[in-house]
Amino acid sequence: MVSILGGGLPPLSVQDMLENSGRLVDKFLQDDRSYLDLSEQLQIPSHAQPNVSGLHDFDYPSLLEAGVGLDTLPELSTIKRMPLPPELTEQFDRMQCNCMMGLFPEIERAFLTIDSDIFVWKYEDGNDLAYFDGLNETILSVALIKPKPGIFQPHIQFLLCLATPVDIVLLGVSFSKLYDGGGDFSTGEMHLLPEPLYSIPTDSTFITAITGTDNGRIFMAGKDGALYELIYKADDGWFSRKCRKVCHSTSTLSFLVPSFLNFTFSQDDPLVQISVDDTRHILYGRTQKGSIQVYDLGREGTGMGRVASVSQQTIVNSAYLTARTVEKCYFNAIIHISAMTSTESNQLHLVAVTMSGMRLYFTTSPFNTPFAGPAMLTLVHVRVPPGFSARPSKPPSNVHSAYHNRGTLLLVESQNNDDNDLLWSLSSDSFPFQKQLMETQVKMPVDGKTWALGELRVSEARIQVASPIGQRPDPPVVVSQHLESPRRFIILTAQGCQILRKLRPVEQLQSMLMDCGGPDAEEVKAFFRLHRLDQACATCLVLACSRSPGDAQVSDWARMAFFMYGGEAQYNFNAAGMQPATIGATPFASSMGAGNLSNTVMYSPGSHSGLATMTPMPGMVPAHMSTPMPYNSSMHQATVGPIPGGLQEVIYSGKHNGIYIYLARILRPFWDMAVTAELQCETPQGPTVYLTSNYSSDELGLTLELVRDLSDFVDFNSKFDTGPSDLVSPAHVPSRLRFGDGALDDHTRKKLQGEAQRVEKISLQHVQELVHRVEEVLGLWRVLLDHQFHTLTAALSQDQQNQLRSLTFKTLVLGGKDICTALITCLIGRYLDDNATVDAISGRLREVCPSLYSTDDATCSKADELLQAARVTQDPRERARQLQEALRLLKSASSPLKLGVVCNRLAAVGHYTGIVELCVAEAKKCDPHDLALHFYSQGEQPEDTQGMQAYITRMECYKCITETLGFLWNAATALPQSPSMPKTPGPPPPTHDPHHMAAEQAEHHREEVLRLALKSTDILFHSALYDWLFSTNRSDRLLEIGTPYLESYLQRRASQIDDKVRALDMLWKHYEKNNNFTAAARILSQLSQRHGSDLTLARRIEYLSRAIMCAKSATSVGGPTASGEFLHELEEKMEVARLQLQVYTALQRVAEVAAINIQVDIRDAQVSLQSDLLDITTLYEEFADRFDLWECKLAIVYCAGLFDSALIENLWQNIINKELSVAGGIRGGDHLAGISERLVAIMKNYVSAERYFPVAFILRHLEQRSCEMGLNQRWVFLAMLNIGVPPAKLLELYDRLFKSRDPFWQTVGKPYHLLTVLNALLSHLADNPSLISPSDRRRFSMICLDAVSSYLVELQAMTADPNSRLLIGKFKGVQAKLERMH
Repeated sequence: MVSILGGGLPPLSVQDMLENSGRLVDKFLQDDRSYLDLSEQLQIPSHAQPNVSGLHDFDYPSLLEAGVGLDTLPELSTIKRMPLPPELTEQFDRMQCNCMMGLFPEIERAFLTIDSDIFVWKYEDGNDLAYFDGLNETILSVALIKPKPGIFQPHIQFLLCLATPVDIVLLGVSFSKLYDGGGDFSTGEMHLLPEPLYSIPTDSTFITAITGTDNGRIFMAGKDGALYELIYKADDGWFSRKCRKVCHSTSTLSFLVPSFLNFTFSQDDPLVQISVDDTRHILYGRTQKGSIQVYDLGREGTGMGRVASVSQQTIVNSAYLTARTVEKCYFNAIIHISAMTSTESNQLHLVAVTMSGMRLYFTTSPFNTPFAGPAMLTLVHVRVPPGFSARPSKPPSNVHSAYHNRGTLLLVESQNNDDNDLLWSLSSDSFPFQKQLMETQVKMPVDGKTWALGELRVSEARIQVASPIGQRPDPPVVVSQHLESPRRFIILTAQGCQILRKLRPVEQLQSMLMDCGGPDAEEVKAFFRLHRLDQACATCLVLACSRSPGDAQVSDWARMAFFMYGGEAQYNFNAAGMQPATIGATPFASSMGAGNLSNTVMYSPGSHSGLATMTPMPGMVPAHMSTPMPYNSSMHQATVGPIPGGLQEVIYSGKHNGIYIYLARILRPFWDMAVTAELQCETPQGPTVYLTSNYSSDELGLTLELVRDLSDFVDFNSKFDTGPSDLVSPAHVPSRLRFGDGALDDHTRKKLQGEAQRVEKISLQHVQELVHRVEEVLGLWRVLLDHQFHTLTAALSQDQQNQLRSLTFKTLVLGGKDICTALITCLIGRYLDDNATVDAISGRLREVCPSLYSTDDATCSKADELLQAARVTQDPRERARQLQEALRLLKSASSPLKLGVVCNRLAAVGHYTGIVELCVAEAKKCDPHDLALHFYSQGEQPEDTQGMQAYITRMECYKCITETLGFLWNAATALPQSPSMPKTPGPPPPTHDPHHMAAEQAEHHREEVLRLALKSTDILFHSALYDWLFSTNRSDRLLEIGTPYLESYLQRRASQIDDKVRALDMLWKHYEKNNNFTAAARILSQLSQRHGSDLTLARRIEYLSRAIMCAKSATSVGGPTASGEFLHELEEKMEVARLQLQVYTALQRVAEVAAINIQVDIRDAQVSLQSDLLDITTLYEEFADRFDLWECKLAIVYCAGLFDSALIENLWQNIINKELSVAGGIRGGDHLAGISERLVAIMKNYVSAERYFPVAFILRHLEQRSCEMGLNQRWVFLAMLNIGVPPAKLLELYDRLFKSRDPFWQTVGKPYHLLTVLNALLSHLADNPSLISPSDRRRFSMICLDAVSSYLVELQAMTADPNSRLLIGKFKGVQAKLERMH
């Protein structure tokens, strides 16, 4: 067969190992997050569809019937029985009215009241008895309250609230030897202050119960059925007392109403219990008759509003309608309510317990509205206690006390004719990750009658868990059992205190190992049957990794059980229809029935349904014995030889998965949490934001201890040892292997089994590497916290700080080696700044995190020390020696340097040339085989991945040099600061700034660095340097460089698509500077004709103009004949380019008045005109003709030398019509002058070319249009005179026009128009004789007189009318003027 670990696979780096194991940690963390909310386990469809559970056997499964080999699981164990202190027994003889006992779990105390006296003692040992006898009335209610912050002195840790029939008092509670307010009340001595802090009258209200909230509010239940609040503050106000009682059941102003008027609000249903949800700020009240009230305390817990009140009858009816198979009487008599916080369920808010043990679950808001406040009280589920299913058993009855919290319910049942109670315990801790709620049931007797029941709240440092999917209820206890202490419950009776411990899976396994004397017992095997193998192995590790001296034997047994029952990695053949393989060659793997580990698995987070086992009992989730390797896109498939068989899948063993699960659970509080948080502080320089650690030193210490224990276990028990050459990734191993049809023979099975175990060993090597890296990162973080973490992060660069802000612990461990190294550098730098030796801290770092602080790091630290010494050394020779030695050490480092940091240190001591030497040497070190040069010379082909990576690495090295040059350049060109007002009075501040560099000094360093850089023979460095000069707009300096690499660089850059114009710009300037005018002209011509919108038409014309200048220079210095031809070609292109510019300008004018649909076409045309230099035919056909640009068409015809009289007359006709159409109906003189100016400007361009300026046609058309529009009769001939038409010729043209007898004038009804114009023309010439040369005036006047005479004859021959007589008079006046000229 072909090995799936063939030699063709590349070896893995440490980073690959970390990422592979990190993915598995993510996977198991996700499995641990796969638990359901309690409402989902109870399978409640919605808040409006209540349902019932507990009626089936699988709701309270019998382990004996499940076939796992266990009769029952130990759930509770009595760890201590402590009688009442003997001093209290004597006090009972003095009782006259009342006595009661209760618990203060917050301070690990119990209390006893006898009449008006109260006694408090430690229930653990019966010591530290405190009492208060300052009251005169019988005590009715007692509560221990957290005080409001900021009101009392710090030594007052709690308030003791006592209610009598007459008054309510608040006593201060303090503790001695309370270390740093840590809450370890078991070590402190309790003191009750002798004088009450507050005391107010009850106004004849009997207080039946008192409860406090986390923010210090005090609520009281009244016998009159009302809810009261005791409000206290530091001082009296204008309208309120320092302490007062407010009734929330009637009115907020009820304290103003006398007590004798409040009797009308009294009812026969006293309020007897108050329960507060401090996470949602909801208060619940229970009355004696079973009604439940709901109050909203507001979003911040400081408000108050009544929401709902539901009677017991309503509750009973709703419960009966939900569970019709249960008799109605079982729902009567609610004896206990318990608020369910958001850590228990997101949807369920309250549970009520009846006398028969029924649990009634309520919600106060619709499902899936997590941020909605309470708006109702609705029954959503009925949980029936054991005894109502088909399995015969006695259900609880006569329950008089109950306690519910975090999925555990304790019921205290009175026994008939017996002075002892019976305790029921119902818990789902042994069945996590189930799709329905499954609970174990345990019954145990209680010594005497129960007076009080509670849970000891252990004050231990819990680590806040970062949840990636928002606020969720607490996970199953199996997830956090390694970190938290087991829960303890206290039962208080007349005989004393009975302290019980709730056993979790780890304590259950510990108990089994101790009871059986080792792991080789049926009970231990049954534990592995009950729990999935990997989960059982993870639980084993909690014990096996323990270093407690008292647990040494149990730890050794747990380690043995881990290897005995953890199984081996296997292949499973699903496609072939084969049964799942058994888990390894364990001593009992082949046994049948209850003895077979593969029979029944009770729970399976993240299980794969594809691997079936024997059918479990109804309701339990079927699961395989271990988790298959998950398939992802990075895992490729491969065909492995001609081996018969079905589809295979590698299944990791329970040992393998157990290690990953345990590691994931240790890291769960940190894994997805950001490593830092921002803290804003006020400093003399203003507000400053520091980065602080999200983890405290204590949290890190606790986690580091667990990780080290696991690391020692893995290292000590390592059985996997493959050589480095065989080290490949499980990601490179196909998780699914395809074979042909048929069965596998034994030999093939053994081979595959060996390969599967080898894959698992490799994965275990990866987790071993991950554990070591986690251990180092945690240790380093503790060292950083010991050295003012916020000051170290402030020394990081801004990019590094931004990177650190975004890091989670996972990304820090898997890919944060660089940031860890940067933090170590800051730590070493802090010692160097203080002129302290780095030997001690270097030794500690090498011990704590050897892979993060290597030998090369120590070498760099020594170089830093030399650079620091060089900074303060005064002797120039010694300073030069220190700098050279530091540079030598840095060059000798075998691993890549953090050039950014190192170059900053070199720059700080002014060793800028050392930066050039170091970076060029580092680039060569990173690419010893010049792969980057080959990649560069071959055109940077992306297929050459190795060359590309080497190229990128070398460019990063060169970047440090260019950044140094940039700094020096800016410093050399910095302007001196202008004088300014001093900030404070007094002497002037010191002018010396150690970081400031004079411009002359910076210029000197810059030239020195540049000179050394240009001496380099590294082609890639020259390319990087030129790129930098190019990108920083220092082209003038780029043109001064005389290296042989510049021309080829510019040619290469010009051949690239990006920024090609700028490169060609630089190249023609380079040629021009070196007198290569022909090459410069050709590049300029190429630039002008370059297609693209990045060049404007004006810029193209500029390039053509420069090209013509260069071509003329080449011709003038005796260039070849081809230069002259090229010059002529350029000049012709320039003429066409100017026509193109004219077309573009005309289109702009058209666009201003065109319709929107036409504007789109015009914009497209303008883009085309800007993107290329077009030929003259294209300009005419696609632009001038298309958009009716008559003036441009005339210019193109003229430029092309094309003559067509009809075409030319048509063009002039359209030009004139277009210009006159602008006038419309406006006859204003200014507007007409503007039209005349535009036409004059156009006609002047062609007046000297008679073929393209048909003056007779133009004159006739202008007069006709002017006549039609009724314009001024003078403007046409004035325009003609303006463009240079001689007066004699103009008179001749008008005379011919008049004598042509064109019927047009009769048609438009203005037969005298031409005579009027002629009269105005002759009058204008007579008034302005200077228009005619003196030598021609006599002859011209004779011509004019003859013309006037003929016009008079014409007028006299016409029909007499006023117009003709008026014109005759005008002509005679002109005749007189002409005669005077004569």
